[in-house]
Amino acid sequence: MKKETTYRAIVIDDDDLSRLILERHIQATPSLELIKSFNSSKEGLAWLLTNDDVDILFLDVEMPEMSGLELLRTLPKKPHTILITSHKDFAIQAFELQVSDYLLKPVDFTRFTQAVINTVKKLESSNAIAAVQPDELFVKVDNKIIKVNLQSIAFIEARGDYVVINTDTKKHIVYTTMSAIDQKLPADQFMRIHRSFIINLKRIELIEDDSVFMQDKYIPIGGSYQSKFYGRINKL
Repeated sequence: MKKETTYRAIVIDDDDLSRLILERHIQATPSLELIKSFNSSKEGLAWLLTNDDVDILFLDVEMPEMSGLELLRTLPKKPHTILITSHKDFAIQAFELQVSDYLLKPVDFTRFTQAVINTVKKLESSNAIAAVQPDELFVKVDNKIIKVNLQSIAFIEARGDYVVINTDTKKHIVYTTMSAIDQKLPADQFMRIHRSFIINLKRIELIEDDSVFMQDKYIPIGGSYQSKFYGRINKL
């Protein structure tokens, strides 16, 4: 029998009852291992800044010292996060921060399980990409694992739950996220210049009107990415 993968989880929630419920739900879920539980957002943040071996973060939104949203924005490396809240008003911010799911208090075990299943799927899709050598990337396409030469990649585009890797000869459609694939690419060669685009800096043909041109296509440089992009270009 295949051994089930166990995912490392932590809880940050200053609501004692809510935190206790989450801890019990995690302990009742075979695929989860509770490694830490905090009743303070600042203590949780301090721990996360020095410990990045976390798969799933259960994070309360409304906390007095620092809100869950503020904590997430502070983290340079964000684990897959499930927000815990008493209100439905945080859906837009949750989407912007690319959280995996959000649960309303009191957290029902059935809904908790659904959120965990959804998050595990995203974790597994992140693992569909594995860098083997600095000049190669293996990607899972349908039921095949295909080797892609990094030099052949011009740009990568987000398409819903998938990304499209545009190479010199073909397009590979991979079930994963932009954040997941961005982490696997060498930073000295690839750069995210838009919410929906990562480009190979070495393949830029020209820059015009806040767009880069490559493979007969103009790719926009997002407003929030322009300063970093132009600063980087000046150094090339």
